[in-house]
Amino acid sequence: MSFNLLIPMLSVADLGRAREFYCDRLGFRVVNTFGKPKPVWCMLERDKVRLMFNQPPGIVIFPPPKDHQIYYFYPDGVAALHAAWKTAGLPVSDLRVAVYGMKEFELRDPDGYRLWFGESTDEPPTVNE
Repeated sequence: MSFNLLIPMLSVADLGRAREFYCDRLGFRVVNTFGKPKPVWCMLERDKVRLMFNQPPGIVIFPPPKDHQIYYFYPDGVAALHAAWKTAGLPVSDLRVAVYGMKEFELRDPDGYRLWFGESTDEPPTVNE
């Protein structure tokens, strides 16, 4: 038995807002939705990355600890992606080189999920984290 794919499912407060952010701002596209008359679940895709989102009914008593969850993406050309999103007005962190050999930046989505984008580098670290 082998695993072929991991697709995280993130709970969000407003599915429409999440879809708009990921599609219109980050370049994902809708693969599928579920729920009528208003969708309560969707799968989005960009390149080889897929994410699922659901909007739980009612009030979520125990929201996920978003400060401790990081979703790490490995794009090609992280510096160009950082520059493009910064120019587009997305609240990206500064581009940094970490001591563990990654050039990276982070971004929070509208629900507070931490999205990090990075690629391997031989450049010297710019931060000591």
